[in-house]
Amino acid sequence: MITRDQITFLSKKYKINETVVFREYLQILFLSVLYSFPKSKDIFFKGGTAIHLIYKAPRFSEDLDFTVNSKEKDFLSFIFQIFNRLTKEYELEFKERKTISGKRFLLTAKPVIFPYKTFINLDFSFREKIIEPNKSIIETDYPVLFTSFLYHLSKEEVFAEKIRAVMTRKKGRDLYDLWYLTTQGVKANDAMAREKIKYYGLKNIDNKKIIERISEFSQNDFILDLRPFVPVNQREKLGSLFVYVKDYLRTKLL
Repeated sequence: MITRDQITFLSKKYKINETVVFREYLQILFLSVLYSFPKSKDIFFKGGTAIHLIYKAPRFSEDLDFTVNSKEKDFLSFIFQIFNRLTKEYELEFKERKTISGKRFLLTAKPVIFPYKTFINLDFSFREKIIEPNKSIIETDYPVLFTSFLYHLSKEEVFAEKIRAVMTRKKGRDLYDLWYLTTQGVKANDAMAREKIKYYGLKNIDNKKIIERISEFSQNDFILDLRPFVPVNQREKLGSLFVYVKDYLRTKLL
């Protein structure tokens, strides 16, 4: 388990709260154990935390999201092995939570180094097919050693899912992630976008509709949603960043 001194050091290095550092340590610890098992090759990491850890987006994240390419029964048998191992070796608990689709588990940590609990949602989706599977080597400053590849969605597929997120909810983090991936040269893939939105009963979308949707996001919501997940020295700049992000995306999507 990470020490309090290590948390303090990394908090200063990343200019982020110690609670965020500890949560990220738990995320990386879970991923390292999960992907040390051969059966994990059918579980694909995605979402905001994947964008941060794999594609190096500056913002931190809070949950772990996956798409599973195996039968639910087989997955559950496997994931409970992971949970059992982690609970035996670390101060962690796992409980299933209700969700509309897929499976959700709550990882809870209450270590002696902190006076309060830390929570991470683990979300697993079964209804979608993986379009572009990738694998990566993870390097980290945390006291966690990866001994195997991490399987995940490609940038383009994550981008398509972020377009869907922007079209179906109004979270500043989705706008931020879409902007970040665009700065990395990722472009919208119409076929992927159509594949992703059909699970939500949405009609085909085009860049014009995406731009219209982006214009509906509010600056205040953008700031409130992102503030806990960006370095302290960037928080006062979120208002101006919001204006820039909207203009940048509008220019790229026209």
